[in-house]
Amino acid sequence: MKLNKISSNLIMKKDIRIGTRSSKLALWQANFVKTFLINNFADINIEIVPITTQGDKNQIDSIDSVGGKGVFIKEIEEALIKKEIDIAVHSYKDVPINIPEELEIVGTSNREDPRDVLITLSKSNLYQLVPHSVIGTGSARRTEQIKGIRSNIEIKPIRGNVNTRIDKLNSGKYDGIVLAYAGIKRLKLENYISQAFPVNELVPPPLQGFLAIESRSDSDWFKYFQNFSDETNSIISNYERRFSKDLNLSCELPIGFCIQINDKKILFSYFIKGSKGNIKKHFESHYDELDSAYNNILSEIDSII
Repeated sequence: MKLNKISSNLIMKKDIRIGTRSSKLALWQANFVKTFLINNFADINIEIVPITTQGDKNQIDSIDSVGGKGVFIKEIEEALIKKEIDIAVHSYKDVPINIPEELEIVGTSNREDPRDVLITLSKSNLYQLVPHSVIGTGSARRTEQIKGIRSNIEIKPIRGNVNTRIDKLNSGKYDGIVLAYAGIKRLKLENYISQAFPVNELVPPPLQGFLAIESRSDSDWFKYFQNFSDETNSIISNYERRFSKDLNLSCELPIGFCIQINDKKILFSYFIKGSKGNIKKHFESHYDELDSAYNNILSEIDSII
């Protein structure tokens, strides 16, 4: 007797609602995760759920004054807890040290380029800008390091997503703006870049370029992201996340920390402006010395916070 094939349409599929901010970059990131899931699992249906956060609504006040970097994910985490969405996609650098106990990070991506970039109207790099040119950034970390490179540059705050900031630049309010390379690259806006800063010149924040997947602690969504990143990137993201936790760092503290692994060599770049002094260093260590080198950096930074 000939058996009829079971239609794939009859296979029960699991619904996944992905929560995300509604900016172009955030939606790109959510769709990147959606594509990964579709390419690796046949038993799922995916819906992307845009959510407006307080950080999106208030683009005038500084991040610190409206609640720190958690202002970009609070409403999304609330939706997770209420089971209105199943997973959330974040820029990992935006995730606070402490997240609600009902939630956990269930996956991280491979890292996009961690560097910062300068975009100027004149296409000049930082060294070519005329004195008293106005650079826009909302980051104390970038402000302090740029002032260390060019003390005669004026720094003014800027808020908004990538496209909004570029629009503000084009309106003539600034001579240049500094943004994360990762977002520019993901949005295919590389043609705007005037200068990409080496990580030892303008040290990025911990986890810049990584995506984080957050879900409820009682879920099994972690199994869908076991192959979302390779071993090297998992090691880097784990150590950079530990860095902020181990030092109990707040968002407003001007600090940068970036690990790069090439073969068996590890490159550490770090910057901090503490109450007892400043540190900016870049050095190479052997892979076998990762843990000891990391602990030495913690001790050095802790001594000036």
